[in-house]
Amino acid sequence: MKRFIQTIFLFSFPVIAIIGAFVYLDLFEIIWHYDNYYSSSNCVGTNRGYITTMVYKNNKEKYKFDSFIFGNSRSRSYTEAEWKNYIAKSSVYYHYDESGGSVSGIYHKIKFVDNCGGKLRNVLLVIDPELLSNYEQDGHLFIIPPQICNYENVITFYKEHLIAFTNFNFLRAYIDYKISGKYKDYMGDFIIEYVNSENKNDHRHNYTDPINSETFRFEQDSLIRNGKYYTKERIAVFKNVQHPDSIYPNYIDNKRAELLEGIRMLFDKHHTNYKIVISPLYNQIRINPKDLEFLNRTFGKANVFDFSGKNKWNIDYHNYYEQSHYRPNVANEVMKIVYSR
Repeated sequence: MKRFIQTIFLFSFPVIAIIGAFVYLDLFEIIWHYDNYYSSSNCVGTNRGYITTMVYKNNKEKYKFDSFIFGNSRSRSYTEAEWKNYIAKSSVYYHYDESGGSVSGIYHKIKFVDNCGGKLRNVLLVIDPELLSNYEQDGHLFIIPPQICNYENVITFYKEHLIAFTNFNFLRAYIDYKISGKYKDYMGDFIIEYVNSENKNDHRHNYTDPINSETFRFEQDSLIRNGKYYTKERIAVFKNVQHPDSIYPNYIDNKRAELLEGIRMLFDKHHTNYKIVISPLYNQIRINPKDLEFLNRTFGKANVFDFSGKNKWNIDYHNYYEQSHYRPNVANEVMKIVYSR
C-alpha cells in the first residue's frame, strides 16, 4: 500500500507542480484580482476580453460609465478625445474591446453592461466581416470570459489557459524574454512586443489606461513620425494582401442574426445613440451585400457605415500599422464622416 501511494505521488507530482505554478505565477492574470491589469511588469499576451471585463468591474461603480466603444482590436484606434467631439461632453467613456472579436463576444459584453445596471447612452460599434465570421472563438487569447456568460464556459476557459501555459513554445518565449529582455519574431502573440508603461506621459512606450482601457500606441507612432517604423520587413507584410475585386462570404446566419437582433433590442431598451462602423481593412475586400443589407435592416441604414472595399485610406500602407490595424488618423476621419450626418 505504501509503495502504491508513493507511485501515485510520483506520477501526480509533476501535474500538481504545473498547476501550482500556473496558479501562483498567474501569468495570464486570470486567477488573482488586480487593481491594475495593465502593469508594465507583465510581458505576456493576455485575453483582452477578460481584462477589459475585469477593469470594467473594478471601476463601474465609481465612474458610472455610460458611453462605450465595442469591437475587436481594430477599435483601439478610436479615441475618447476624438469621440467626445461628437457626443455629450458629460458622457463617461469606456473602451470595451476584445482580441479577434466575435458576434457572441460583443453581444455578451453589451448584455453584461445591461445586467450590471449600467447605461448605454452612446455606443460606437466597430466591426468587420472577419468579426462577423466568428460566432465564438477558441484559444486562451480569444475565448469569452466566463463572467459575461453566466460562467457557462468556466472549465473550458481555464483549461485553454492551462494548455497555453504548458505549451513549449510559450515557455520558451517567456523564459527567453525574461532573460534577454528583447522581443523576437518567433514569440508571436505569446509575448507583448512593445513595453506598456504605467505613466501616460512616458511617450517612449505604449500606455493603456487602467480606468477606461483606452490604449495609446506611443511607441509605434513615435517611430512613424521619425521615419523609422516602416522597415523593409514591415513593408513586406503589406504585399499581396489586397483583393479589391473580391467579396467576403455571407456570414450572418440564423444564430448570428439572433445575437445581432439582441444587440439592437438592448440599444432600444437604453435609447442608445449608436453607430455601426464597418472597418476600412487594408485587404480592400468588400462586405457581402447580404450581410450589409441585414445590418441596415436591423440597425437602420442611417446608423450603419460601410468602409469596406477599396477606399482612400487603404491605397496607402502608411495609414496602417500592419495589414490588420489602421491608425488613429483613419479612425478620426471615419468618425467625422459618421457623425456629420
